[in-house]
Amino acid sequence: MRRGVAKAARWGARVAAVMLVAVVGLGGSAGASVADEKPRSTAAYLADQLRKSPVHLSDQLPRTNPLSARPAFLKEAKRTGVPTYVLVLPGYGAGRDGLLAAVHDRLGKDGLYLLFGGDGGSPDTETFGVDVPARDAAMATTFELPYDAGTLDTFRHFVDALRSGEATERADKAAAAGRAGEEPDKLYTSRTDRKNQGFLTGILLTGVPVLIVAVGWYVRRWRGGKGPGLRLLVPVAAAGALVIGVGAPLVFDDTRTTGDPVPTAADMAARTDRVARGLRSDPVYLDPLAAGTLSPAQLGRLRERAKRLEVPVRLVVVPLDTADESAGDGELLAKRLHDRLGDDGDGDGVYVIADDSENGELEVVNHGAELDSAALHDATEDLRFGEGGESDAGVYQRLDEALRIVDRLPSAPAEGPYLEPMAAEDPVTEDELPSLYAEDFVPGTLMGVVGALAALGVTAAGLGIARHIGPGVRSAATRASATGTGGASGSTDPQAPARPSTGWLRRTARRELDELNEEYEQLSGNLPDAARTRVWDHLDAATLLLDQEGDNRVDADADAPTLAAGLALIRTGRAVLAAGGGRHITSAGTRLCVLNPLHGPATATRKLKLPGESGGARSRPVCAGCRAALEERGTSTSGSRAAHIAGVVGARLLCLRDPGAARSAPHEPYHRVPGPLAAPQGTGRDAGPTADQIVRRVREQLGVH
Repeated sequence: MRRGVAKAARWGARVAAVMLVAVVGLGGSAGASVADEKPRSTAAYLADQLRKSPVHLSDQLPRTNPLSARPAFLKEAKRTGVPTYVLVLPGYGAGRDGLLAAVHDRLGKDGLYLLFGGDGGSPDTETFGVDVPARDAAMATTFELPYDAGTLDTFRHFVDALRSGEATERADKAAAAGRAGEEPDKLYTSRTDRKNQGFLTGILLTGVPVLIVAVGWYVRRWRGGKGPGLRLLVPVAAAGALVIGVGAPLVFDDTRTTGDPVPTAADMAARTDRVARGLRSDPVYLDPLAAGTLSPAQLGRLRERAKRLEVPVRLVVVPLDTADESAGDGELLAKRLHDRLGDDGDGDGVYVIADDSENGELEVVNHGAELDSAALHDATEDLRFGEGGESDAGVYQRLDEALRIVDRLPSAPAEGPYLEPMAAEDPVTEDELPSLYAEDFVPGTLMGVVGALAALGVTAAGLGIARHIGPGVRSAATRASATGTGGASGSTDPQAPARPSTGWLRRTARRELDELNEEYEQLSGNLPDAARTRVWDHLDAATLLLDQEGDNRVDADADAPTLAAGLALIRTGRAVLAAGGGRHITSAGTRLCVLNPLHGPATATRKLKLPGESGGARSRPVCAGCRAALEERGTSTSGSRAAHIAGVVGARLLCLRDPGAARSAPHEPYHRVPGPLAAPQGTGRDAGPTADQIVRRVREQLGVH
């Protein structure tokens, strides 16, 4: 509010004084009056500064435009190609109209004149004796730059537009875009942006790895053990987290919220030192940029009244701006002045700090004067911002009233301020961005876990829907594989590793038991009675074996031999359903593949010898896949054929761990492991397990008849 309204009034007062001086200066004998004017006009002061350097940076803007940045401004001024004079002053508003013309009149040099506010924004331009499209370049700069551009950014962009040869076209295009509501992208990362970046980094850093592991693990279970396991998923997730952790700071690499030059300690002390030097010789200090605030007569009366007071009083009228060393806080400026003057033991007294606008801040602070600080604070409270409304007292009236109040207060022991001012933010760190891994990063990591689990839920729901919307299609595929009829050659086995883990057996049995129940409900009505009874026997025995707790779930403590037997019954039942009760599938007690009963019913016999058996090879029932694998493939001698068959048997024979054995225990051939599959082996064509044998074994074991 102070920069939008109060500063406009302040500039109006300055310009009024400038114009008054200019008018008087046009009279013949009035020239001497202007020369003797005290205080000098703002235009005269600025003209003197431009004689020293074509770029004048006010020492009242160290946080955004420090004095040490003058070389950077001079570099840009030289690029214009014409004599250029630059003023960077506190304040912003229409009240500065006419100031550049007045400064030119005082300086007497033609060229391009530019006036910038302390926080960037559109520059005021005037040209005298040079032909450059300054106004068009200024308009292009106004609409092409975002609001976070600083003064140096604005000046640099202005010069680029001026030199482009397309200033007019750019101004028209940018103005049209502005009227259409289009805004340019920001140049810098704000603190809010950094919080969002940290939040996003946290989400990715935890969400992506958890998503990889969780969804990968679930899909593997859904596919019955197919796909990458945790041994692969965990390293991939860790690598993803490492890439995100290292890459995020490279992507979000901004370190400051602005492009303003960083001030030095000398920059921050420049105005305080200047004001302190003035107060050493005069109790009233009127800033050169506030020359129009007090008339010479008013200044004289304030000076005389201050000198007559029994306690030291120092009046300071300066622009107060958030970019100054005190961050626009009059109380803090008073403290800095007291500390600076206190070096010589002369700093104690009452400090009256007034912003140079009519309704600006006015602070009355006691630093060591023999007055009651609380009484002083209460008595001057109404003067801080006037009474409010259109009839506010001007700066002179408020200063005069402050002196009267000080004069009326009784003496008291010397005290410090009623309230110590809050320290201003460090000018270097105030524009520094926090670490990407600070502030909202931790909430982001928690949200990443939640989001990954939510994605897992969506995945599970989608796979669940996929499982139920097309059971007929999936059942046909499963039945084809169970009977060995999948593929053109009819040699495809259902997915069944030779050394399955207990977890794989449990997950696969759970899924295929549900599918057999669905298929039986759909297809059993089309089967002959004998086939329907056989499927029911297999389904019933598998359910009894796998769900002994009766909770409609595969028992969590079921061992590998039990799970393998139940899965063999399930797959045999599905094969009977797929064959529609054909004789070849229901005869001979539904013999199972001797190498791996999980392959389902046997469709052929081959001579082979199982590990540990004595004697020669015997005719054994095998599934279509095992039959194809056992065929002689280019072997011509009996020795090579025997070696080939032995290799196939060793690779495809189902091996399980004994119930209760440790995970490190070796696998044994299934027919040697205690359980429903450990039926005695016969001889000849009848050798090998049958589904009916397993059914009888299960019912006998569980006492069901």
